[in-house]
Amino acid sequence: MILVLTNDNDRTADRVVVEIEQRGEAVNRFDTAEFPCRVTVNAAMQDKFGWRGWIETEHGHIRLDEVKAIYYRRPTSFTFPESVSNDDFGFASAEARRGFGGLLFSLSSRWINHPSRVADAEFKPTQLRAAVDCGLTVPRTLLTSDPSQARIFCESAERGVVYKPLSAANIVTGDGVQLIYTSRICSKDLDDIDLSLTMNLLQEWVPKRYDVRVTVIGHRLFGVAVHADSPDAYIDWRSDYDSLVYEPIEVPEHISQGISAYMKRFGLMYGAFDFAATDECWYFLECNANGQLGWLEAETGLPITPAIADLLIGETA
Repeated sequence: MILVLTNDNDRTADRVVVEIEQRGEAVNRFDTAEFPCRVTVNAAMQDKFGWRGWIETEHGHIRLDEVKAIYYRRPTSFTFPESVSNDDFGFASAEARRGFGGLLFSLSSRWINHPSRVADAEFKPTQLRAAVDCGLTVPRTLLTSDPSQARIFCESAERGVVYKPLSAANIVTGDGVQLIYTSRICSKDLDDIDLSLTMNLLQEWVPKRYDVRVTVIGHRLFGVAVHADSPDAYIDWRSDYDSLVYEPIEVPEHISQGISAYMKRFGLMYGAFDFAATDECWYFLECNANGQLGWLEAETGLPITPAIADLLIGETA
């Protein structure tokens, strides 16, 4: 049995589930939000073989000892019956996370990726340090809450500076969710920003020829050059997908070696690496251990979904 843990609207997972089913493998997809209302769990520890028991979902019965792989995508929060009061909600949620979540995380299955590995790899300062240690090149970077140091950094950067969010790139406003993209700033812009309120990441601007997304699945690398045809997309290609042109490219050997070392360092089986490519260098920007891939496969025809299925089924290392 292969488990796919994600929300109902995950199109990337849709493609993977179909691929696995077409190969005749057993797969069960559910969202942790279905617990406890639509998912029942029972597990016992009785011997040296670990947890024995089952998970019952609307899609079938899952024996814990038969789960050989888990595709951990983007599951959502537990949903409790209306009978659970506001006072009890926090306790019930914590018990579910530590109990049901802890049970899943303890399974000695093949994970893409294990949640604890994803958590370790999500901090951008940690990513940048790891990239340098693994032989990748990183733009000159400042992490600060000191406005005076930010101003000095901006004035010393001959090629300009960009601001990048350190967490999820969106904020909730009265009008909905607003995405925060990478933006170019100068020292004058700091007059209207109070950087002392939190941590801030500034990087020297890289005058790139194009961006690169390298999707890594096990030992397989799929490189794609992302060419932007608008000013906004040239700064952050996520801001204008309609202007993008995609081109499959080879990943240079020294970049492949750095990526391999990075994946090993964090214990990842999947990673979406972003680089800014100049004529001389590929600059590491970040790695999303749970990044999207479906649209990229559709645009390029690269066999990314089959590679994920291979890894889950166990046909590749």
